[in-house]
Amino acid sequence: MKKGRDTLDVWIDSGCSHAAVMDTHPELHCPADLYLEATDQHRGWFQSSLMLSTAFRAHAPYKTVMTHGFVVDKDKKKLAKSDAGKGGKPTDAAYFYNQYGADIVRLWVSSVDWQNEVPFGEDLFKQVAEPYRRLRNTLRILLGNLDGFDPKSKIINLSVVASAKSDHQSTILDKWILERLHEVTKECLAAYESFEFRKVFNAINQFCTTDLSAIYIDALKDRMYCDAPDSPRRLASQAAMYEIFSSITKLLAPILAFTADEAWEHAAFTEGSVHEQDFPKADPAFAPSQVSKDVDRLFQIKAVIQTAIEARIQAKEFTRNNEAAIELTVPESDAHLLEKLNDRDFATEFFIIAELTVATGAELVATAKKTDLPLCPRCRKHEPLVASGLCQRCDDVIAKPLT
Repeated sequence: MKKGRDTLDVWIDSGCSHAAVMDTHPELHCPADLYLEATDQHRGWFQSSLMLSTAFRAHAPYKTVMTHGFVVDKDKKKLAKSDAGKGGKPTDAAYFYNQYGADIVRLWVSSVDWQNEVPFGEDLFKQVAEPYRRLRNTLRILLGNLDGFDPKSKIINLSVVASAKSDHQSTILDKWILERLHEVTKECLAAYESFEFRKVFNAINQFCTTDLSAIYIDALKDRMYCDAPDSPRRLASQAAMYEIFSSITKLLAPILAFTADEAWEHAAFTEGSVHEQDFPKADPAFAPSQVSKDVDRLFQIKAVIQTAIEARIQAKEFTRNNEAAIELTVPESDAHLLEKLNDRDFATEFFIIAELTVATGAELVATAKKTDLPLCPRCRKHEPLVASGLCQRCDDVIAKPLT
């Protein structure tokens, strides 16, 4: 044993790590992009590094400093690496990724406010598991709907969506969801720039749960399942879903590293690894427009229609939304929506009903009754039937030879 005499001070030793590490590895550079440590290093490693680098280089050794709060238990007591396994409470990452999977551990990290004390416990991992399943299922649904999609047709079909006007009612929902994607992409990119991972998680989770799953995909089920494979409106929706899948998978990749990679590999239209891709850019063609305002108003109208339907369902007049014939009165301020509302294909798909009759009046009012239209046995919608016993749309699809 020999006593070492080359240690001047522990903070001087750690504070010159930029010279010992970054200057001796050609693949690294100084200043470093980021120094990351807990708040107690403001007067420790961060400060000693700054002082030594300023003396040695005349500038800081880092471009950015990120300081996080301490991890605490449910009693707000600080947890440290040295506490692992004490008192039967595992705090090492291996225990949790072996039990829940690495992506759920990563999702938990992205869901917490790291600028303050970070609560840690097994119950929190169980809570994160539910939004993880929703995100994973969203990617699976998108992949299922993109079966057979040719990405080469994306530009043509997206241009149809981008130019959605009153004479293209079938693409209004597609344009709306891409305008929502535009806003989510901008929000996520800004959040990543400022290390606000929680905002990324919240924005994508909200988008997938509400806008995408509960509204867009739900309304388009009939189109995706029952239209002809080469139906223009179905292809337009596939183009929108392709854009959504590509963007969401890339945005999730830094957080759900394994799930995003698995989804990217499973898609028949992707190349390489998702981790080799650039982040998506917010497409100015889908910046929020009048379409978003119109669709937001249509959602308010849908809520009024739904209230009328639920009253009739509770009265046991019928059991399903798509059995409802709706008489709707809208105020004059909504007159610009009449063309959309009077388009039968759009109205029955958007509101998931059988019939809609519209008039203008003093206020927004809806009444519901059971439709007299028969049920098409193929698409399960209440529609006028033709000689084949199917609705016109289904009859056309069945009669068309497969290619």
